[in-house]
Amino acid sequence: MSGAHRRARTDARRRTSRALTGAAATALVTVAAVVWTDQTTTRGDDTAVPVLEVNAAQAPRSSPGLGPETRPPDVRTDPTSQARTAPAALPTPLVARLPEVGSGEFLVAAGLGPVTGAGVLMTYTVEVEREVPVEQDAAARVVDRVLTDPRGWTATGAHALARVETSSDIRVLLATPETTDALCAPLDTGGRLSCRNGDLVVLNAWRWFNGAPAYADSLRDYRSYLISHEVGHALGNSHVACPGPGRPAPVMMQQTKGLGDCVANPWPTP
Repeated sequence: MSGAHRRARTDARRRTSRALTGAAATALVTVAAVVWTDQTTTRGDDTAVPVLEVNAAQAPRSSPGLGPETRPPDVRTDPTSQARTAPAALPTPLVARLPEVGSGEFLVAAGLGPVTGAGVLMTYTVEVEREVPVEQDAAARVVDRVLTDPRGWTATGAHALARVETSSDIRVLLATPETTDALCAPLDTGGRLSCRNGDLVVLNAWRWFNGAPAYADSLRDYRSYLISHEVGHALGNSHVACPGPGRPAPVMMQQTKGLGDCVANPWPTP
């Protein structure tokens, strides 16, 4: 083989080696990007704490801006609210970086739900405060699951329910603790309770993630109770007491504060 031929083959091998090295590097970067994306795209659902959380240090420390879109013009004291006395012993927080303070800006879940039940139609929206680490569509799936369940309020025959995007009868809001307090005022929710105030059903995100001692074994069941109880107020139902030892607690009993002699029950018609 001539010297010219040997030099040509050597140059070809060098070009091939450089091309393979570049392709391997590109593939490595691509794999790394896929892994990072997979670890950061899962957000809150009905059974798990979300991977993506909000850093409390980034939350505004001033009072949330609450304009006419987030507080009804006729804020009234609701004697049926859970916000009356101090709650029972609180569980250990599961989401360390859920901010106590939010902006008061809510994101509305898109889409329409089917009409479930018979009787007077009540429409509702599901909205999540921007700083709460739950996607509004994920929250809507939980609320829809509870309100369309055959053990829920539509089973009583008095009401039909349907989710809408605008102009609803009820606004179901998932809010940070301080925004919950502001929207529930003059009721005293103390940063840890939820309420119904006018057309607002305000679910405290702290409870959404942490539940209550009565439902220590099932966060899913506690969320079912929380939604059923507060929407129950919006449908005109007042608080009731435990009917007797060992009996299922009525859903309109303040189970967040304790069960007395009853056993936990998240449904209006178990």
